[in-house]
This record gives sequence, structure tokens and C-alpha cells, in this order.
Amino acid sequence: MQNMDLGDPEIKPLKLLGSGAFGRVFLCNYRQEYKVCVKCIFVSNPKVHMKMVMEEIYIMSQLRHPHIVHFIRSYVHAGRVNIVMEYAPNGTLCDLIKRALPDGFLEKELMRHFCDILMGLEYLHIRNVIHRDLKPANLLVDSHFCIKISDFGVSLVSSPNVIHGTAGTLLYMAPEIMRGEKFVYKSDIWSLGCILYEMCCGCNPFSQATSTEELRRLIHSFTRQKIDCSAIRSKYCKMWSDICASMLITNVQDRISLRDILRCNANLSLHYYRKYFIYDC
Repeated sequence: MQNMDLGDPEIKPLKLLGSGAFGRVFLCNYRQEYKVCVKCIFVSNPKVHMKMVMEEIYIMSQLRHPHIVHFIRSYVHAGRVNIVMEYAPNGTLCDLIKRALPDGFLEKELMRHFCDILMGLEYLHIRNVIHRDLKPANLLVDSHFCIKISDFGVSLVSSPNVIHGTAGTLLYMAPEIMRGEKFVYKSDIWSLGCILYEMCCGCNPFSQATSTEELRRLIHSFTRQKIDCSAIRSKYCKMWSDICASMLITNVQDRISLRDILRCNANLSLHYYRKYFIYDC
């Protein structure tokens, strides 16, 4: 692996962390000082793919926050765009959820992880960025077990122009996006609601759906009623089920906003703003 050339003598690959249709991710030594993650993106059709890749790089390069994965640099080599970023050695939130089964997180762990994600998402929205693919697999866990939002491949900067289309992962995708409507900040709130449910119960609230159409029907069934969060109430205090239900409301106008999440419960607000002012992971 160390003999593999990524086009920069300061970057020495150590192992392959993952691969997909559009590229691979490597763990590397950087300048013989510390470990980094290098995302190598295959650009087979520059006219189609390069704009999307450059948008991802632009968004990442503009973000600096303790709960956003840190962008280091990017460069092009041998038909690939390489993005060098912070390495999070403790995997993803998905890994943490699996490790916590069958009992699940302690309440203090749940509060910590949720506030980490909320703080990173608040920063993105302040910077006018809609993530569009929030899910446990895209939430990295650093050496201090702080959660960091990653993977901005389908993210966009919000603008007055109407933005339609489908992007993201179906099990975490907001109903308005499934219908091909405009992306809004509250679309990320729906995804966060799915994540909170999964942190509390160990599975996605719609995991019983076996097809896209069944998933659509299941979500549509909540148009006139709230999602059942009794499984959360049986394990955690009522605050968590109330917040989750308010995020998973199909009508985007009625869905809770990020600002209202931050002031819906005194205990949550206290924990959040204590972290906010000291950036203590």
C-alpha cells in the first residue's frame, strides 16, 4: 500500500478505508507527522462530474468548526481529484450505534452526541449550507468521541433560486424531497429526526420498508398523524420522544426549526450552550 502513488510525496497511503462507484478513501500519513484521510474521486466524465466535485471542495474549504470534518487541501493527479481531510479514528455514528446495542446509549451519551450534530448543523445553516445527506454513516467520530459532519458531495449553498431534484439517502430523505420539491433547511431537520430515532432505538424509523414505494406509503401515512415514538419514551425521558416527533412531521411548514429545537427544553439548552461557549467535546 505504501508504494501506491497518490501524486504527492508528502502523502503515504497506509490502508484502504472504503471504496465505491466514484472513488476510494485511504488512510495516509501526511508529512510524516499525522494521519489524514484522502478521498480519491474518479472523474470519468469531467463535463458532468467536475462541477459537483468542485462544489464539494468549495463548500468544505469554507467551513471551520469543531463538529465539521476539517478540510486540509485538494489536488488533481492521474485523472483523480484527491481531497485531503481530517482522519476520525473511531469510525462513524453508525458504528457507535451498533456497539451500543442492545441496551443503547446512556442518556448523557445521547445528549452529547445529539448536541454535537446539532451544533455542526447549526453552523452549516448559518453558513447557508444545506447538507442533503445527513445519516449516521456520514457522521464521523474523532479520537475524543466527538461527532463531526462529513461528506458534502451532494450539499449545496442555499440561494433564492428554486432548487428541485432528488439527492441523499432514501431512509433519511425528507418527504418534500421525495416529491421533487425545493430543498430547504428543514429537509436536514427531517434527516436529523431519523438519526435521533436511530440513536434511541437502534434502527431507522422506516427500516421495515422493503422498497422505495413502500417507504413512500409509510411516510405518507404520517401526514395526518405523528410518528409513534413510544419506543423512545420507554427508554429515555419524554423530551427525546417529543423532539423526535416534532422533527419527523411530513408537512415542512409544521416541522420544528433548528432554532426551536434549541429552546424547546431547558436541559437541552443548558447542555448545548455550555458546549457552544467553550467548544468542549
